Amino acid sequence: MSPQWSLAMVAVFAVTLAGGWQKSKIRRAVRNLSTAARRALGEGPDYAPPDGELTPELAGYAALYRRTEMIVKGVWVMALIWLAYVVWLVMGSA
Repeated sequence: MSPQWSLAMVAVFAVTLAGGWQKSKIRRAVRNLSTAARRALGEGPDYAPPDGELTPELAGYAALYRRTEMIVKGVWVMALIWLAYVVWLVMGSA
């Protein structure tokens, strides 16, 4: 395997780990909600918070959901920048 592929795999691993981290964090938060609040959520494994008025319990969950979603999007951006850097390295060595 070439070094460029190894460098590109760093981005794949980062995105994969971030997605798994988000799912485990959300699953843990859903498990701590009451049954009524769990029923108001979307279907798993996404468990998207409902639109409109939220109970205080669901407001905290929705904030956690948005925060983890922003972190995963940030990892995606960093991974894309990393892949652009790897492509730049490949183009420079060709």
